[in-house]
Amino acid sequence: MPETQDTPLMQQWREVKRRHRDALVFFRVGDFYELFHGDAEEGARILGLTLTSRNNGAAARVPLAGVPVKALDEYLARLVKAGRRVAICEQVEDPAEAVGIVRREVTETVTPGTVLHDSLLTDRRNTFVVSVTPPDDRGRGVAALDLSTGELTVQRVEPGRLGHELGRLEPSELLLPSSERYDPALTAAVSLLPSGTATT
Repeated sequence: MPETQDTPLMQQWREVKRRHRDALVFFRVGDFYELFHGDAEEGARILGLTLTSRNNGAAARVPLAGVPVKALDEYLARLVKAGRRVAICEQVEDPAEAVGIVRREVTETVTPGTVLHDSLLTDRRNTFVVSVTPPDDRGRGVAALDLSTGELTVQRVEPGRLGHELGRLEPSELLLPSSERYDPALTAAVSLLPSGTATT
């Protein structure tokens, strides 16, 4: 679909999506967050939403799924549990005062390790985002941060102990160096984590 034929709303969405390619973009339109194109298809599949379409001016119709603003926490919880990243794009000016299209900006990005919504947090465990460094002769560096409590730990983990340490931390999200994604020791350690652990 040629982007030059997009409506102003879809042009605005495309610009947001370009900056948040790896996230489902919840794009605020009135009382709903709308998802478009591949985001709509994935959101419909994960959340059980009805997949429909929106008129896009001279361009073809665009796949669409949406959730009510008042139900955001419920849907965020399900996406976080599925290990997905969500960019929340809000209307940042009053539609009644807007000249042209309402200005929108991403005001929050939610991932399994960066959850700050009270309704998505659990009192029983931390929501650590954990980063692992490439190995050296003394092991690997491991940093764990729980944004909801401010707890931060940084440590060196001896060779062969990474799986144990990751199991102890139970990360909600794991950040891995791209150069190490296929390292056998790292792959073995990550395979011991619960299947819902998001890996970036």
